[in-house]
Amino acid sequence: MEKGTQLSEKVTQILLHEIRNGDFYGLDSLPPEVELAEKFNVSRNVIRESLARLEREGWVVRKHGIGTLINKSVVHVDTRLDLNFELNQTLELSGKHAKTEWVRTRIDSANATVAAQLNIPVGEQVLRVARMISADGRPAIFCVDYLPMQLIENNSYQLEDLRPPIFEFMKKFCSVSVETNLSELRALPVTQEVADALNIPLSCALLFIGEVGYDLRSQPVLYSEEYFLDRVIKHMIVRKKI
Repeated sequence: MEKGTQLSEKVTQILLHEIRNGDFYGLDSLPPEVELAEKFNVSRNVIRESLARLEREGWVVRKHGIGTLINKSVVHVDTRLDLNFELNQTLELSGKHAKTEWVRTRIDSANATVAAQLNIPVGEQVLRVARMISADGRPAIFCVDYLPMQLIENNSYQLEDLRPPIFEFMKKFCSVSVETNLSELRALPVTQEVADALNIPLSCALLFIGEVGYDLRSQPVLYSEEYFLDRVIKHMIVRKKI
């Protein structure tokens, strides 16, 4: 049987599916923990861990003496900026067919912006990975990832290794992984590179997300620049009372 975090994550995803599309769809609250444990053949501790995660993400609200209430205002929000989904997954969750149309890579010298975000000297070598992701066959997202070359332990990678999300590449070829992301949202005019990638005029404004990924030691290990066409998906943020 699966242990610890892996099992808890699996049960969390099953619970979320049941809330959004399955046995618990339309209910005001979830069954008691003991019933959930029996239904999924796991311990109550696993159920508590799963419910705690669902509460952190805003899907449910737990009240002592009342139970676990389903947050119906959030359940069918497909694309949430406060949850860290892969770009392709974000499009899929919004009901689109996502496809990475192309990937282009090169080794660059970090400019002042990239160097500041990654806390490295200006001019240090970084792997630059640009990709365009389509939604239902139409350009939707242009993303550029910057990864310090010094973090790549295995240089035997090929272009196809960079087609999946960059996090998968880091797991396989780097000494670190991203544990936390800090994102900045802005509306930006497009550059020629972005306009060409998304087939839009230079006069168009896009939603821009600049994101720094940090490892377990809170060291920056990845910087990403993401450009979204707002007509493709609607971004939502769930803000909870503290």
